[in-house]
Amino acid sequence: MRFAPLALALASALVACGGTAKSTKKADVGPAIDEREAESDAKGALEEIYGSISRGKPDNLFSVVDENVIVFGPRKADGFANRTDAIVALNKVIDLSEAKAVRSRKLAVAVSPGGRSAWAFDVVNVDGTSMAMMAILSSEDDFFRLTAAAIARTPSLRDIRAEAKKVAVVPPGASAPAEVDDEAGGAVERFKKGLLDQQLWGDDLASRSSALVIGPASGEVTRGTKDIKKLWKKRLEAGTRAATAGDIAAHTTADGQLAWVTAAVTRVEKNEEPLPLRVFAVFEKSEVGWKMIALHEALALDEPGAGAEFVKILPPAVKEPEPAKAAEQDKPKQPADKKKKQKKKRSSDDDE
Repeated sequence: MRFAPLALALASALVACGGTAKSTKKADVGPAIDEREAESDAKGALEEIYGSISRGKPDNLFSVVDENVIVFGPRKADGFANRTDAIVALNKVIDLSEAKAVRSRKLAVAVSPGGRSAWAFDVVNVDGTSMAMMAILSSEDDFFRLTAAAIARTPSLRDIRAEAKKVAVVPPGASAPAEVDDEAGGAVERFKKGLLDQQLWGDDLASRSSALVIGPASGEVTRGTKDIKKLWKKRLEAGTRAATAGDIAAHTTADGQLAWVTAAVTRVEKNEEPLPLRVFAVFEKSEVGWKMIALHEALALDEPGAGAEFVKILPPAVKEPEPAKAAEQDKPKQPADKKKKQKKKRSSDDDE
C-alpha cells in the first residue's frame, strides 16, 4: 500500500535522520526569555515550514530546520541522511513550480521553563492528505528551529483493524537510526517501565492540564487531566501494554529542559490484534526527575504481511489467577460454630 507523494513531501521537507554517535555535549543557550514570546516564536517557526512548502520554496527551510534534525515517518522506511538530502528528495517527489497548500488544523505549542525549548502537536492537511505531527523545537539564539518530529497518517479505526488482520500495520520510520543522548537516560528508564506498567505513564500525563495523548486513528486526540484519566481507565481495563520492537532513540533539548524518547513497539490489548506502532514521548524535567507530558502513538500501512516481524515481539502476558485458587477464594466461608456442628454430626453418624 503506497502513501500519496504529497504525504512524503511534507515529511521530506522536515526529515533528516542523525548518525549513530551519541550526542552528549550541549550547546550554550541564551538567557531565559518570556514564555509567551517563546510560544509565539515557536509557532512562527512551524508556520514558516508550512509556508515554505506551500510556496514551493524549500530553501527557506534552512533557517527554521536544524541541520541535524531527526524525524520519524510517515512510512516505514522514511528517513534521510541530512537536511540537504531531505530537500533534494522533496524536489524529486513534488513539482516545486506548483503551490501545494499545507493547512494547520490543531496546532498546539507548549514552552518549557526558561522559554528556550518547546514541543508542539498539529494535524496538518497537505493537499488533501491528513497527518498528525509531534515536534520538538529549540532556541539557542533568537530563533526557534525544528530539531525532532514524528509524522504519521491517521487512518480510521475501522481501516486500522482491517489492516491489522492482514498484518499490514508497521511502525513509521522503523529503520531509522537510533541513538540515545546520555542526558536522556532518566527519561528512557521511565519510558521503558511504562511500556508494561501503563499506570506510570497515565499518572504523569494526568498530572498536567497541558498534557496531550495522540492515538494512531483519526480523531484520537485527548487533552487535559479529566479526559486523560478517562482514557487511561479504559487502557488499563483493556490490559494495554507494549514491548519494544526496535532500538530506542532519545535526546534532550539544548537547554536540558525537555527530552524525547521514541521506539518502534508492539502494543497489545484484550480482543484486539497486536498493533505495531511508533511511540514518541515528550518528557519535562522536574524536581523529582523526568515526567511524561505528551504521547504520540503512530502507525503506517504497508503490504499484507509487512508487520509480521513486529507482531512476533509481544509483551509478557498478564498473569491470571489460577482456576483452583480463584474458586477457593470465591467459595463463601462458613461460620466457625456451623463447622463444629457439622463435625459433631459426622462423629455421631460414625458411632452408629
